[in-house]
Amino acid sequence: MTSSKSTNSIFYITQYYPPETGAPATRVNELTRRWADAEHDITVITSAPDYPEGELFEGYDNSWVQTESRDGVDIVMMKTIPASNAETLRRILKFVWFMLAATCAGIWVDDSPDAVIATSPQPLIGVSALAVGRLRGAAVIFEVRDLWPETIQSVGDFDNGIALWGIEKTVNFVYRTADRVVTVSREFNETLTEAGVDSDRLWYHPNGVDTEFFETNSATDSLDDEVRAAFDAEFVISYVGTIGRTHGLEVVLDAADRLVDDERIRFVLVGYGSEMDRLQQQAKRRGLDNVVFTGRRPKEDVPKVQALSDASLVHLKDRELFRTVIPSKMFESMAASLPIVLGVEGEAARIVTEAGAGLPISPGDPGELVEATRLLADDPEAREQFGKNGYSFVKREFSWDTIAREYRENIEQVAT
Repeated sequence: MTSSKSTNSIFYITQYYPPETGAPATRVNELTRRWADAEHDITVITSAPDYPEGELFEGYDNSWVQTESRDGVDIVMMKTIPASNAETLRRILKFVWFMLAATCAGIWVDDSPDAVIATSPQPLIGVSALAVGRLRGAAVIFEVRDLWPETIQSVGDFDNGIALWGIEKTVNFVYRTADRVVTVSREFNETLTEAGVDSDRLWYHPNGVDTEFFETNSATDSLDDEVRAAFDAEFVISYVGTIGRTHGLEVVLDAADRLVDDERIRFVLVGYGSEMDRLQQQAKRRGLDNVVFTGRRPKEDVPKVQALSDASLVHLKDRELFRTVIPSKMFESMAASLPIVLGVEGEAARIVTEAGAGLPISPGDPGELVEATRLLADDPEAREQFGKNGYSFVKREFSWDTIAREYRENIEQVAT
């Protein structure tokens, strides 16, 4: 694959990329297409798409190398080890394999990059970026979207001491060796400086949102009848995103149990993940007809299901680590002018409170979730004001256009 040289050539290594959905894929897509518009040569190195179910998306196969061009971005998709969110060991093998495959791809691509970027949550691809960058004389930038091994420890289902030690040593080596380290939350900075990253090597470029995408894609007539029927209640509070171990969505079932006699209220969970089947079975066993699961929907449907919702739930388990994160679905809810019930403490709660965009609750507390749900169901004027506040705030503070421009300017400086 060859592309003509322009201002700077950037390789972006990511495990996840559209048509896959979720924060990692969205981030890379939003940034790279804007950088391509700014006349940079962009090559994304990624895996054949199979997240989160572990099944390849329609139109793709698991050949050794697939290439395509999209929105001015050259894409190199490497053979993957298909794995679902539920398969811990196989996911680890998938990560290790992609680290090796991405390194080979970065050496094979017929271009000379000025900068190589690797983005977590898959931390091992930082090693790929270092290998490719050093071999090809390019600046190396590592994006920290989740702290490792803290993230895997916080899930609580992986306690292999040797593996955790190896991950910690590898990640700290990447932190110390990369030319620049990018964080999406300022709360990560203390951990990184303790790991040996000089403060002058830290950049802050958070996740953002494209408000225009939500404004222009909110017509619901193209949704399946079955999906629209899920929102056929007087007051719907929706959760849109990965339904995984870290999200603690048992709290939805417990709250719904207490609200089962309030026929106005329904919880709708839109997405897929390692916990969906278990939660769905529990809801059925408990007779919770006020909880509906739609399964995974394409990114284009997110504004539509938001438009059918009256409020949005953003939730993570009560872990010290999660007080440092800023869930991207929070910004999507603001862009859709939806009031947020936020079960995340720390930085995320500070942002929602500052924006006046919703009601923070204690993570994992069904009583507080019930109280916040009833308050919003009873007060449409409050819902409207929270929605307006959130929209104005996120458009001003977390626009992808601004984030991409500032990030690009930093890359240009380090690349030259």
